[in-house]
Amino acid sequence: MFALVLSLVFSSAQAQTPVDSSLSRLGTVNAEHAGGPFGLGLAVGAPTGVAGKLWLGDWSAFQFAAGGDVGVFQDLAVTADYVLQFRPFDTGEPDVSVPLHVGAGVNVGGNFWENITGMWFIGPRAVLGMSVMMKDLPIDIFFEVAPTVYLVDKPGWSIDGQIGIRHYL
Repeated sequence: MFALVLSLVFSSAQAQTPVDSSLSRLGTVNAEHAGGPFGLGLAVGAPTGVAGKLWLGDWSAFQFAAGGDVGVFQDLAVTADYVLQFRPFDTGEPDVSVPLHVGAGVNVGGNFWENITGMWFIGPRAVLGMSVMMKDLPIDIFFEVAPTVYLVDKPGWSIDGQIGIRHYL
């Protein structure tokens, strides 16, 4: 499934909606929303907590999240991802953009408060998601899914995901 999505994204690269370069601000900042290149907000999912994104240009970003899993007492998780942004379709509205993102990162989590030497869950993850951005608002609303393979302490896998909102500074 993941390979199919990647092939569709890369095959439609020439049909992507162009970013209007006249809207660019200082440096290489995404021009599809108001505010600066750094967004910080809240997300619900795995993990539930703080979510941030730093745009490195119009086509790439670094994103992170920190919080815990809902329903798991004293749980803590941190994720960090590098993502590529694609615009495979036009929304029909010039002030609304819906870029898709795909990337990879790492997930570090566990129950740290009760027993520091307890079980850690550390492993790589793939990320696939989308954002909704409006040119005149300094926010984005995002949704993503992240299959994760845990390699440390208790090998296994999970499918994490988040839905959230970030405000750009």
